Amino acid sequence: MAKNTIEHDGIVTQVAETFIIVTIQSQTTCAGCHAKGACGMSEMALKSITAEKPNEDVKIGDKVIVSASTQNAMLSVLLAYIVPSILIIAVLALLILAGTSEVLAATLSLTTTTVYFIVLYLLRNKFAKKIKFKVKIA
Repeated sequence: MAKNTIEHDGIVTQVAETFIIVTIQSQTTCAGCHAKGACGMSEMALKSITAEKPNEDVKIGDKVIVSASTQNAMLSVLLAYIVPSILIIAVLALLILAGTSEVLAATLSLTTTTVYFIVLYLLRNKFAKKIKFKVKIA
């Protein structure tokens, strides 16, 4: 694995003409802990990723390695976690400083974040051109 890429093992679940859908198992670091059964904190989830179809022949059920650049990962983290967190805090702080009631300020800050995610969803095709996943046969 190169230093500037992030890789995950996955299984092809759908094949289209220009893209494939790969299911990867995402897990927290707790999932590898010997005490995970006792504490109940471990979390595993299946996630589907749409990736460019490789030049090689790919079939449903094939094991593959999905990779993305760390730059893409950082952009994803920025858009999904950092910007919404800043929005919530900034709108909440500004409204409270302006004398708005706390309940109204909280409601408006969450509404602002909801609008942000709706806009992000509407622009998903634009971001899909920037954030690309590549696949190679495992």
